Amino acid sequence: MKIHSKILVLLLAIALIPLLVGTVFESFSALQLSRKLTSDTREQLLNNAFTMLSTLVDEYGQILKRDEAQILLSLNFQAREVERLLSTNPKSSQPLYFSTDFDHPEKQPADTEPSEKHFRPSAAGTLEPIPVNYNQQVIYLPQGIQRQDVSELVQQLGPLPDVYRLVHDIRPDLFLWQYTTLEKGIHSSYPGKGGYPPEYDPRQRDWYIAAKSEGKAISRVITDLSTRSLILTMAMPVHTPDGKFAGVTAIDVIYQWLLNDWTIPAEWRDMSRAMILLFHPVDSSLEVVYRDDQSGQRNNWQVPVKRQFLKADVAEQLESVFADLRAGRSGIRKISQQGEAYLWTYGQQRNGQPFPLISVPYQQVVAQATRAESYARDQAYWTLKISGLILITVILIVLYLAFKISSALTRPVLQLVDAAKRFSQEKFDVQVNINTGDELQDLGSAFNAMGISLLERQQMKQSMALAHEVQQHLLPEETPELKGFDIVGYSRYCDETGGDYYDYLSLGNEQLGLAVADVTGHGIGAALLMTTVRGIFRAQGPLLGANPEELLLSLNRHLARDTRDDFFVTFFYTLLDAKKRHCHWLSAGHGPSFYYSASTQTVRELPSSGIPLGILDSISFDKVETLSMESGDILLIGTDGLWEAPSLQGELYGTSRISQVLLEHAAESATDICHSIFTALGNFCRSDILHDDQTMLIIKAN
Repeated sequence: MKIHSKILVLLLAIALIPLLVGTVFESFSALQLSRKLTSDTREQLLNNAFTMLSTLVDEYGQILKRDEAQILLSLNFQAREVERLLSTNPKSSQPLYFSTDFDHPEKQPADTEPSEKHFRPSAAGTLEPIPVNYNQQVIYLPQGIQRQDVSELVQQLGPLPDVYRLVHDIRPDLFLWQYTTLEKGIHSSYPGKGGYPPEYDPRQRDWYIAAKSEGKAISRVITDLSTRSLILTMAMPVHTPDGKFAGVTAIDVIYQWLLNDWTIPAEWRDMSRAMILLFHPVDSSLEVVYRDDQSGQRNNWQVPVKRQFLKADVAEQLESVFADLRAGRSGIRKISQQGEAYLWTYGQQRNGQPFPLISVPYQQVVAQATRAESYARDQAYWTLKISGLILITVILIVLYLAFKISSALTRPVLQLVDAAKRFSQEKFDVQVNINTGDELQDLGSAFNAMGISLLERQQMKQSMALAHEVQQHLLPEETPELKGFDIVGYSRYCDETGGDYYDYLSLGNEQLGLAVADVTGHGIGAALLMTTVRGIFRAQGPLLGANPEELLLSLNRHLARDTRDDFFVTFFYTLLDAKKRHCHWLSAGHGPSFYYSASTQTVRELPSSGIPLGILDSISFDKVETLSMESGDILLIGTDGLWEAPSLQGELYGTSRISQVLLEHAAESATDICHSIFTALGNFCRSDILHDDQTMLIIKAN
């Protein structure tokens, strides 16, 4: 089958099969949708609503617990500080302001300012800010209490503003008032303010009586004396040092502020109600502590807040709610109230603590399902119509594109096929001419460039092969024999050519010069410089080989004159005297080398001395070192490609490992020692890839 036919079939299959399958599936789904959409959508949306409401209530419960815990901790601290002040002698130097001072602007503290969060209803029915002072408390004495009778006790409460302020700063967004009322009638309030009615006696308030009688922290919902708003009061008794009841300290919070972090979804906000409830298990009742529609109410502070309870049209519906609350579980229930169904979502209730509840009209949630059902039905019919039109259009477009694309593809592909055949015949100069303006043209350009690259690579490969062959011939083909010594040299390059070099220089009179050099870098440049070093060494060696220092100075002069500054050579030269069994050596920045002493069975590293050749024209070298080569002694000279060879983890082989292998195989021949070191090196690196040239020359005394 031709390529254009394959493209036609492929495009039709890719485009039409999914469309046909989709159309059939959508038709079937549309039929099923009309039967199941109502129940399925309603169930899904109700499940989503249940999940969202449960999550909200759980979050509200955590917020409520957090806020109440902070209030209680703050109240405990405040109570302890009040008791501490009552146990000390009056030493306060702070000014004291009574309620009558705050009622007269000329007497009140100078920094008293209208509050941004304390408001009282005016005679005109509007809300006006209350002047307060966050640096001072106010002392209020009910009727019948004289200042002179309680002056000492008032002085003891003088430092209270510091305590109040410290507590207030814990939650300035939550705390409205902080105050302490003593049994002797003294009432301290923070922040300082006026406006106390003459008939007001805090000891007659419900929060004071409850805290005194119960002897523990209590909470009450009351109407605030100053703001006339509904507040939550948490109060705790305080005692004298001998444990007697001294009074009550309290913190007021506007319940509306507790609900500030509660965010009802916008679609339910207008019809839903958020509440804080208390569950009374004895009579199985749900008392409404606060509800969000009570915000903004202003009441008479002298009238107790009327208790409210949640009811249901069918009392049995509440049994499941009560069961959850007794078990400490959160839940969501459908409850009928005043002829309308509601979804109640409530949090966990523990130890008689308040818990949140959200009430949403059931029909409001179901209405969303009905709207979704209608929308889905309309979308299904619309999708069927669109799918039919798309199917017809796609068939026409595919037929047209199949012919155009196949024609555009086959011509350049045939050119590439012909060129590939020529490549297989090593005719790398063939070129293709493709001007499609797309990836095929890029492929053609890459194909042309590849031919040129292959031709150049073929030529380079031939040149490199020749260079490798030439360089291998530059290294010694055989090791000279010297009586009493076993000598072996070996070099391997990381590229076809390299910069390492070793050589022998026969000087007669049973003397042999041995050299190891390492040219900077590797590759062609290093190979050329290595060839230069060999040429100079071979030319100067016969004349100066018996004098290592003169030989290196001559090599350096030639290299410094004829090479660039960034090219240099490390060079190790040793003069081996078979008669005296001495080894005279000199290093030009090459090292370390390794000397094994058979008598002590130790290996020491011969240091690198001098600087590499070819850097400076005028240099001097350290004095020539002499080694006495006893039977079994070994001198190993290598290049840094040995000890700097990395493992797969990047760790370098190191000179210590070379010393260890030399110790372990010192009894073997020079050839076997060389083989052992390269074997250990291969086991360490675990790779056939060389990162640098590696050269080794071993001299062993017999």
